[in-house]
Amino acid sequence: MSISAQINPTPAVSGSSKLHERNVSLDFLKLALACMVVSLHVGIFYDVSPVLGFLTGEGIFRIAVPIFLIINGYYFFPVLQRNGARGWFSRIGGLYLFWSAVYLFFWVPEIDPTVSGLIKAVRILAVGYYHLWYVAGMIGAGLLVLAFRRLPGYLVLAAALLLYVAGVGIQYAGNYHVFTNTQLDRFANITWIHRNFLFLSFPFFYIGYFISETQLHRKFTVLQMMCVSAAGLGLLVLEAYFNFGNYRNDGSVDNYMALLLVCPAIFIGIFNMKIHGSGGHVALYSSAIYFVHILVLYALRPFLDIGSTLMAIVVLLVSIIVASALVRLSRKFRFIL
Repeated sequence: MSISAQINPTPAVSGSSKLHERNVSLDFLKLALACMVVSLHVGIFYDVSPVLGFLTGEGIFRIAVPIFLIINGYYFFPVLQRNGARGWFSRIGGLYLFWSAVYLFFWVPEIDPTVSGLIKAVRILAVGYYHLWYVAGMIGAGLLVLAFRRLPGYLVLAAALLLYVAGVGIQYAGNYHVFTNTQLDRFANITWIHRNFLFLSFPFFYIGYFISETQLHRKFTVLQMMCVSAAGLGLLVLEAYFNFGNYRNDGSVDNYMALLLVCPAIFIGIFNMKIHGSGGHVALYSSAIYFVHILVLYALRPFLDIGSTLMAIVVLLVSIIVASALVRLSRKFRFIL
């Protein structure tokens, strides 16, 4: 099994006539989510309309990582069922180490040769540099699921939801400076305090795991989940607009309350569409685009001054080209993707 299949797996469809087919609906969803991540990191639409830029980059596009986590959590359940946890952690850990090594060049020169510099380096490696926090968070989430898998599922789900709500509370307390001019306020304004394996990755990862364990998705139709998704997206836009229009808000937002509704609904709705196809190259492309787009952005930014919207399009197109090379390389070097 490829690394991409372990991180973003979509199993083959059962039945002799479809032996080499798979449900590719999630593969195309992951590709769309990867494009959202690129767009929000570059700041698409901000040069067209600040409110549109905020409602997408700081709103709608924030569904991407939680849905990625739900997908991975969903397929972590069968991994544990076949006693494949060791292989899963080995592959994900290898992937994290490889891409952390790729991005060393960008943050190591900023580390001072002091005790505080060493602490910062350890923190970056533990939490993840830039977008690699997603992989680090997934490893932590997997470890928590492994530790709590013998407990009643509804109990762990309730704990996971409470943890996410706590993370949302920490973020909003920081953004709105509830504890003004205190050490607590400075603590709450550190991004990785609320955007980490405990308050974000584990809740959504476990939601996916719980859906898989209970087969919850079988209880809903595509139409039902699309209606819930539409309602959830509406709430997400309203929550984002509240933050955009509130002068007291001081910072970006990762942890939206509305994500708890919209992300599972989109996952279940797309999963139940059951689009059949062969091969997993689309999933590989989504992973490659996700990992490489920051490199592309850093390489192009000094030479292009074309506005954030055009820049996002260019970065995405170049990332797709680079991703195609990475996909081919991954056939020989599986630790790449």
